[in-house]
Amino acid sequence: MHLVSHLTRLSASETLPVLLVRHGRTRHNAERRFVGRLDVPLDETGQDQAKRWAKAYADLPLQGIFSSPLLRAKQTASALGEPTPIQGLQELDQGIFEGRLASEVMAEEPEFFAQWRKDPSSLRIPEGETLAECQIRCFGALTQLAQDTGPGKPIVVVAHQLVLASILLKILQLPLSMVTRLHQSNTAVNLLSYDGRWLVHRMNDRSHLA
Repeated sequence: MHLVSHLTRLSASETLPVLLVRHGRTRHNAERRFVGRLDVPLDETGQDQAKRWAKAYADLPLQGIFSSPLLRAKQTASALGEPTPIQGLQELDQGIFEGRLASEVMAEEPEFFAQWRKDPSSLRIPEGETLAECQIRCFGALTQLAQDTGPGKPIVVVAHQLVLASILLKILQLPLSMVTRLHQSNTAVNLLSYDGRWLVHRMNDRSHLA
């Protein structure tokens, strides 16, 4: 079933459909740099991804469009309409790693990344936050948004790789140690629903880029 058809069926039930979307590509993504809270814009590819994503969902009746307050998420959401920023949906604070090449940091901090691969949940990036803290923050923000909105037409929420992965793992009751196995492509769409409990209907849909 095509995602839009699935979404239409959900909209007719007593639930809130949620399109949870990762932002488009940035130059930092392309260069494999840690981004975190840096307020970087979409690059040319990311702008094209956002346009294609928005075109695929332009005809949907929506209750609202929401995004992380960071520029790359706002730009992606703005391709569809004016978003309302949600502070709790900011990316994981990556502290002293932000802006640096992943290859350089991993070479300098092999013990940190060995532990990250084993169990990242309580590992604090220097001057940043833990993944567990990020999950509590972003899952709470999304759930509060769903409760405030109520059932009916869908909402769109645009955020970040680790925010989306943390939320999906929470709903699926899977450990945060699996975060590195849950990739979210740029402008990937996840279809969720909320009726007092969360359900995941589809993950990492990239059909709009085909």
